[in-house]
Amino acid sequence: MPHQDENLLAILGPTNTGKTYTAFEKLFSYSSGIFGFPLRLLARENYDKAVKKIGLSNVALITGEEKIIPKEAKYFFCTVESMPNNISVDCIIIDEIQLAADYERGHIFTDRILNLKGNYQTIFLGSLNIEIILKKIYPNIIIEKKNRFSQLTFLRKQNFSKLEPRSAIIAFNINKVYEIAENIRTHKGGTAVVLGSLSPRTRNAQVEVYENKNVDYLVATDAIGMGLNLNINHVSFSSLEKFDGRYNRNLAPNELGQIAGRAGRYKQDGTFSYTKEAGNLDPLTIQQIETHNFDNIQKIYWRNSNLDFKSIDALFTSLKKYPIQNYFIHKKNALDEINLRNLIEDNEIKKTLKSKKNLMLLWNVCQIPDFEKLFNDNYLILLKDIYLILIENNYEIPEEWIDKKVSRLNNFGGGIPELSIKISQIRTWTYISNNHNWLKNAYYWKEKTQQIENELSDQLHNSLTKKFIDYSSKFFIQNLDYQKNQDILIKSNKEIFLDNNKYGIIRGFDLIKDKKIFSQSLFSISNMKKSVRNMINNKVENFLNAPLDSINFGDISKLKIKDETFIYWGDEPVGKLKKGESLYKPHTDALNSEYLSSENKLLISAKLQKWLNEQINDTLYPLNKDLNDDMSSDARAIAFNCLENFGKYPIEKFKDTLKNITQESKLHLSKLGIRIGAKYLFIPNLLKKKPLELCAILWKTFYQNETDKLLPLPTNGRVSFISEISMPDKYWQSIGYININNFIFRIDVFEKIFFLARQKLKKGPFLESSDLMNPIGCNSDQLKDIMVFCGYEYITISDEKKLYFLNNRKKETKKIINKKSNKKINKSKNNKIKRDPNSPFAVLEKLL
Repeated sequence: MPHQDENLLAILGPTNTGKTYTAFEKLFSYSSGIFGFPLRLLARENYDKAVKKIGLSNVALITGEEKIIPKEAKYFFCTVESMPNNISVDCIIIDEIQLAADYERGHIFTDRILNLKGNYQTIFLGSLNIEIILKKIYPNIIIEKKNRFSQLTFLRKQNFSKLEPRSAIIAFNINKVYEIAENIRTHKGGTAVVLGSLSPRTRNAQVEVYENKNVDYLVATDAIGMGLNLNINHVSFSSLEKFDGRYNRNLAPNELGQIAGRAGRYKQDGTFSYTKEAGNLDPLTIQQIETHNFDNIQKIYWRNSNLDFKSIDALFTSLKKYPIQNYFIHKKNALDEINLRNLIEDNEIKKTLKSKKNLMLLWNVCQIPDFEKLFNDNYLILLKDIYLILIENNYEIPEEWIDKKVSRLNNFGGGIPELSIKISQIRTWTYISNNHNWLKNAYYWKEKTQQIENELSDQLHNSLTKKFIDYSSKFFIQNLDYQKNQDILIKSNKEIFLDNNKYGIIRGFDLIKDKKIFSQSLFSISNMKKSVRNMINNKVENFLNAPLDSINFGDISKLKIKDETFIYWGDEPVGKLKKGESLYKPHTDALNSEYLSSENKLLISAKLQKWLNEQINDTLYPLNKDLNDDMSSDARAIAFNCLENFGKYPIEKFKDTLKNITQESKLHLSKLGIRIGAKYLFIPNLLKKKPLELCAILWKTFYQNETDKLLPLPTNGRVSFISEISMPDKYWQSIGYININNFIFRIDVFEKIFFLARQKLKKGPFLESSDLMNPIGCNSDQLKDIMVFCGYEYITISDEKKLYFLNNRKKETKKIINKKSNKKINKSKNNKIKRDPNSPFAVLEKLL
């Protein structure tokens, strides 16, 4: 016979139709009610909403592991399994009633559909495909159908890398979930993880991470299919089959639709797809999911709930009772029944089953959920231990026994697998303390086990977050304006800090990462690069608008001969010199950086080249000056060689030319700044610090010497210095210096000393003196080397002083030998040549 169907309402429709919201509001239109949910998580979520709406004292929560029942409670939010059948209320609501067709839990939903009624109204919420069954059970039931607020559309197969933000990826085993989560962390910054095996507290925390947009992705099992209201735009299936506790099977279209329907909230459309490795969906199934048009449920599971505990046989007989209607499937081999059949064969247990009370006790023990999903002997051993402890201790669990079991779980160390196992185990004791009067101090154990579960859950949440979320990625999720990201801070020394953690330092137009920075995901690295690229683009713009005098060669005194010559903007390297077609025409090149676009690199190089050209033109004037056409060939040759050699050139090369050069040609050379010394042609302006250093850099860039030493240069304007570095004479000449035995001195000061020596020589041989050494800053031995370089000879006299002179004998002898005369040389007067009165020997005679 069909059951009474007065005041029955079914609100049916796909996901995102507002069914739960409507029922929630209807519940409070009555003075009392019970709302049954398929998940503890949903019961808790709606309980919290109700508390905010009508106050803590008016609302109760009843689940397998949690009971909050105020004395004045009028509204009860429960899991379907925990819905009380001994309370009279005005309205009863049961959610997701299509689960009556579920193999594992279907018979429980069917029992609630058949046996729980509100005084004034009973409301069933579920999918459209349960309609026929409801009408068979209750022909006069009112069916209210709801349409989905948004559309659900199929997209082609997608790889994880193509998934857009606010996507959920579905997998059906824990290893696959973790594998996908790690992939998403690497490439997308991180993901929340939702598993059916997680405690509700952990699942809530993970959902909150997603909802707060700390991550843009969610990896989940089909646990999200049951009423988790998340802001998901897209659902992607990594598999189209699952293990249901018995075997692997393909998901039915309505199951796929239930999960895919989580995409799109309220009036925002959603999409679904599956990955390439998942297989294929036929077009008909895709159409069914898009239109929410699934095959009707023809039968639901049923089991007799009026059990007889007079004896074991009576109990099994009542469990074997078949339903009358053909739209019910007799539920066989439910987990509690399997547990019972196994345990009654145990000799220790069998001998205790002489009373109805003990049989009922064993049945209650067999209904303790297998939170670990062990499906093995360990689970049965646990049930046996609990039962025998109860029998042996007057139907109570000793405090010492449960304390030993619980205390070992009060340890929050270990990785994700260990924490998950501990949570499953503590849930067993939470369930026992909430559902049975087996404990003397039940309230204490409720609090204790709940506290341990909460702390384990928090630790598991932290572990999942650390493993599958790159912490720094949160600063980039939903933050498209990287320039305004306040969590990225640049300090005055160009150091970049991300959320107070040093990330690196911007040097020039590049980022140098901090060596101590922890390993981050590709997502975080990619987005940090976007932020840095924006910063550097702004810096490039500032550089291009900056004056040329902000560019320099840095600290030239620290420049090594073999190293590249860098160009600095302020104190940061931005470019370098490259060898050109001539000494005066090197090229500039912006330093390579992944943060520079090709266009910006060219613009930087162009500005550096402009600066360098101006440096050469202004600092090394007149080396770049074109020679006048009206110059004589002799003056032109001298000027050309001088200008091509950094303004310095040995006189010896043009010794004969200079004897006959005209005054006009000398004037032309003077206008070019060229001075004619005794030994060198030189340009005094190029002997100053800045031109000298630029000449050294140009020489180094062009000739590319591989010496691993600092570039030898005078310091503090010194006109001479000591250097042990072996360099070609052309280098010393290029900077306007002469090297004699590692004593380096400037050409113009050398010319001055040479001039003084010639003036002294007019009076005859001369002694070394301070007026010769002081201008060049040399000692006696160094002056000796310079004098010898100038062609002078010397002898050492008293006090180790040196007397300098020119030896004219060679010249006189040469003249005699080369004299074109047939006259015989006069060998009278002992064949001696008349002694030069200025010779050192004549001077010595006078001194003696």
